[in-house]
This record gives sequence, structure tokens and C-alpha cells, in this order.
Amino acid sequence: PNEKVAFEVGIGASMGGARALVTMKHVGLNVAADPFMTFAYTGVNGGFVFVSADDPEMHSSQNEQDNRYFAKFAQVPFLEPADSQESKDMLLAGYEISEQFDTPVMLHMTTRISHSKGIVEMGEPVKPEDKKFTKNPAKYVMVPGNARGRHKVLLERLEKLREYSEQTPFNAIENNGSEVGIIAGGVAYQYAKEVAPELDYLKIGFGFP
Repeated sequence: PNEKVAFEVGIGASMGGARALVTMKHVGLNVAADPFMTFAYTGVNGGFVFVSADDPEMHSSQNEQDNRYFAKFAQVPFLEPADSQESKDMLLAGYEISEQFDTPVMLHMTTRISHSKGIVEMGEPVKPEDKKFTKNPAKYVMVPGNARGRHKVLLERLEKLREYSEQTPFNAIENNGSEVGIIAGGVAYQYAKEVAPELDYLKIGFGFP
């Protein structure tokens, strides 16, 4: 019926041990904000990735918003691809990050990346580990007494993710010997490279934390 219900169905699949993918525009994530914010506390069982496709310049939306702030608000990591190859690679990496750090992961898309085409190198299919549902009210039932404990877990997780972000290949320096450097990610990186390929770049693909 709506994005909130879709998000909750995805949460149920993840808790049951399946990998889940939920997709929506930025305004859809507004509708799904209630389960999204709480799911950041509970964490996952099977990997959970949700696609949030923002719409700069409002080509097909009623407002313009940047859901990278929403990821920071909920304190979950987000990945931001700059082309079709990275869209595939980061989706797969998102599941690994989700399961490694017990967190939902946002794949942050924009209109231009979503509408782009490119040659994508595929890999061999990987069968994820079979996970079973384990009854654990302290992890999954967010009454205040449990939520306070999970909030501490969330903060500890952020520190581990921050260390991971310093090592991930999705954040990379491109040194061309220039005296000027540009920090960019997503489609903004592509625009900058098209105009000034000779400059140095810090390309951000793992955007938070």
C-alpha cells in the first residue's frame, strides 16, 4: 500500500534471515521514517539495503531534499555511486556491510545516476549464508527499556563504521599533481571530472560516518 509497509515487510524478511532490498524515492522515505528510525536501533539478521533515490531539480517529485541528511539523522551508513558499475558494486557491498556491522544500509541514488547507462562487469553469483530467525526481544522489540540498550549498541557501531570508512576503497584520492583539489561524490563527481579532469579529487563513495 505504501513505502512504510514495504519497509516493514523488508524488515520482517531481514529478521527472518533473508537479504532484503527496499526501494523508494526521497518522499517515500519520509513515509517510511517511523520503521526506518527504529530499525537503525534493532539492526539486521539478513542483510538489508534500501535505495533512496533523490530528485535534484524535481524532475518528477513534489519537493527537493537530500536524504544523505536522513541517513545521518538515523545514524546509518550510506553509499553513493557515481556510475552504473558502482551502483552494482555498492549494492553488493551494502549487504556485506549490513551483515558485518548489524545495520541497515542506504544506497543513495539521484536522478542522473538512476537514468544513466554504462558497461557493467558482472561477477559470479554469491549465495549468502543461511540465517535463521532467533527470538531475541531485547534486540528487536523496541520498548524504552530495550531501546536504551540498543542506542548504546548503535553508537558503538558508528565508531566501528567510522574506522571502516577510513579503509574502504569507495573513498579514494585521485592525485594528478594539481594544486587544486575537489571533494565530491555521486553525479557531482562526474560533472566536476567532465569540466576539470586535470585537478586532484577526493571521491566520496562511503559518505557516512
